[in-house]
Amino acid sequence: MKKTDSGILLKRIPYSETSLVLTVFTLSEGKKSFLFQGAKKKKGNVLLPLSPIEITYFQRDDSQLAKISETSLLHIFESIPFHPIKSTILFFEIEVLQSILHEGVKDELLFRFIESELCWLDQSSSLTNYPIYWLLELTKYLGFFPLKPLHKTPYFDLENGLFLGNAPSHTHYKNGIEVEWLSEFVNLSKEALLAIELPKKHRKNCLSILIEFYKFHIPNFNLKDSISIIESIWE
Repeated sequence: MKKTDSGILLKRIPYSETSLVLTVFTLSEGKKSFLFQGAKKKKGNVLLPLSPIEITYFQRDDSQLAKISETSLLHIFESIPFHPIKSTILFFEIEVLQSILHEGVKDELLFRFIESELCWLDQSSSLTNYPIYWLLELTKYLGFFPLKPLHKTPYFDLENGLFLGNAPSHTHYKNGIEVEWLSEFVNLSKEALLAIELPKKHRKNCLSILIEFYKFHIPNFNLKDSISIIESIWE
């Protein structure tokens, strides 16, 4: 059966001298793998990580690996490939998405969020706090966005996603000035959060707390390389 779908490219692996296996987060079917025969002779070499694409493919009933016949870019990145900080953020986002997306799980709202933020990142220059914003905003689509507090609070309950004035009865919590920052961030607009001048030490620690929050709520959540790389842009 021939199908056409929108997608966001997550990974490309060489399959032969001319072909690629593409892992794509599709709008209609979620995360899905495809064989793109002859890709290196077609448009395969211009398909960059997290490129928003349209794909036409054939799916046989007796095969899990669909075959792509044609691809086209829905958005051509103007700055990301040439901007080292944006490229680093993209690498970080890829590792996060590979840990949270599962084969065949459709999520149109999450797809639209990722697509929209990629276009925003390509056009924007407000990058300093962006990884923190992106991780926080992503939790809305994953179902564990922290409950917004009325005031800054010194304790963050990782288990229940609560900002508290006192330590919870269990040990799964964080406290300190970075928690106070995060308790403020969840109440801010995107523009206001990105405009805050946060010392790099606190920025790194805020990111670290969010990563621990993700690990608590997503089984096998693991970022191998991108944490140290994303922190390097804040040196």
